[in-house]
Formats: sequence, C-alpha cells, structure tokens
Amino acid sequence: MTSVRVAALLVAACAAIPGCKGKGQAGSGGAVAVTGGDAGAAAVAGATAGTGAGSAGDAAAALDARCAAKDWEACRNLGVFYAEGTGVTADATRAAALYGMACDHDNGAACNNLGLVIAEGHGVAADGARAAELYGRACDLGSLLGCRNRGLLLSSGKGVTRDPAAAVIAFRKGCDGGLPLACTNLGLATSAGDGVDRDDAAAARLFQKACDRGDPVGCRYVGVAYLEGRGLPRGAKAAAVWLDLACQHGDGAGCAVLAQMYGQGAGVPRDDARAATLRQRACQQGEQAACDPAPTPAPPPATPTTPPATP
Repeated sequence: MTSVRVAALLVAACAAIPGCKGKGQAGSGGAVAVTGGDAGAAAVAGATAGTGAGSAGDAAAALDARCAAKDWEACRNLGVFYAEGTGVTADATRAAALYGMACDHDNGAACNNLGLVIAEGHGVAADGARAAELYGRACDLGSLLGCRNRGLLLSSGKGVTRDPAAAVIAFRKGCDGGLPLACTNLGLATSAGDGVDRDDAAAARLFQKACDRGDPVGCRYVGVAYLEGRGLPRGAKAAAVWLDLACQHGDGAGCAVLAQMYGQGAGVPRDDARAATLRQRACQQGEQAACDPAPTPAPPPATPTTPPATP
C-alpha cells in the first residue's frame, strides 16, 4: 500500500503545478483558450452553416466577410483560423489583432484568447500583467475559462506577482459558474491552503463536484482523498471506484494509480493482467511513466538443498 500512497501523492503534486506533464489531463494545469466555438473544426461548421461552403478556405472567407460586417464572434473565430493555419496561412500577429478587435467589442471569449497569446508571447510581446487583466475582463464578460485562466496565472506567478488569494477568487467564480476544471483548481488550492484556509473536507467536496460535472481529474482527486484519508474516510476500495471513473473518462494518471493498486492487490483483488491493461491505457493517455515496462518481481529465495551444518 505504501507505493500506491506515494504514487497518489506524486500525482497530486504534479497536477497542482501548471504545465506539469505527468497529470495526463489539462484539466488542472495549463491555461485553456477554447470555449464553445473556439476550436477550428467548430468554427468551420459555424462559418459554413447554411452557405453550402465546405472547405476550410471557404469557411475562412465567410468568416472574413462576417467580421468585416462587425460580427465580432466571426472575428474571433477567424483569429482561431489564423492561429491554427486553418484555411489561411498561419499568422499569430493577425490572430492577436482579430482577438483584440472582438475583445474591444465585449466578446469575452476573445478577451480570453487574447490573454492567452499575450501570456505566451504568440504574435505579440509577452506581458503577464496585461494577460491577467484580459483574463479578468473575459471573466467579467462571462467567459468561465477566462476566470480559470486568470486563476492559473495568478497562482503560478508567471510574469506577474503571485497572488494566491486573487487566484482563489477567480477559481471560485469559474466553479460557481459551472466550469468543472475551475472546481478542481479550487479544490487543489483548498487542499493546500494556498490563498484560502486549508480544509480537506471542503476540497474533497470540490473534487467530487468537478467529477460530477465531467472533469476526470476531479474524480482522480476524490480517489486520492480516499487513499490518503484527507477529508474522506481512508479506504482503498472507495478510492478504486473513483480512480476507475477517472481512468474511464480519459485521465491517464488515474489509470496509472489504479494499475498499481491492481498490481499490489491494494483495495482490489490482485490482477496482473488488469494492471498491465491499465498501464497501457495510462500510457496511451499521456502518462509517460506508465509506458515503461512494469518491474519484474524479485524471485523467491532459493530453497537450500542440504540442511545447514550443526555447530
């Protein structure tokens, strides 16, 4: 059980760090630009709906025409096209200008997009303080991802003065608005006592709320809470239920911890084949450590062929 406990702790520590690659899920770490129609494919569908146009180039032309007619959501989607090189030559500077135009006309999602490119310096000079301001504006205009991204930036202190208390306010606004990823982030801050009083029971409730709303990372953290007895009664069987839920919904780290439990028979019947399947799934879902072969158990000590000499 000890190694399962250590694995759970490592998973917990990783997901608390923005940009950590071991968490297998963007749900609790990196800033997110997309919201609703931000993705290129969704923008193509929106641009070509009812027009008969089918190619990405046709979609970009349609968006350009609508943007010229002051359809600010079309300007934002055209910005996504330029950012991704969908139907147009990729141009990060043009994308930022289009996001800025839409943001200036109170398109909250565009303010979130612009905050992201300014935070990362894509097509414009990086400016953490300006990015935080734009995320805040996005949040005020109803972009829940803007709320979360502001929280992530202020929590990390990347390019800005770290402000965990303000980050908690942003995460809470996103969570209360219905964004499960923000509930997970708020749970992590509450569990760590970062910007808010530490409260393991409240953190566990936030993780469950995130899980119930569709964030598998939240499901994983409920499992970790059961494994650690933090805010919930310690219990490996209950932990396995939540880790399985996380794994089934795409959280590679949850699969990896569950694989260790099956490999050790901790809270579940020992099942090496099931453990191997879970490790493979974790690897496929981006959990790099799970891609390494499982350690081979040490052979039992040899049985002496002759009795020891009598002194």
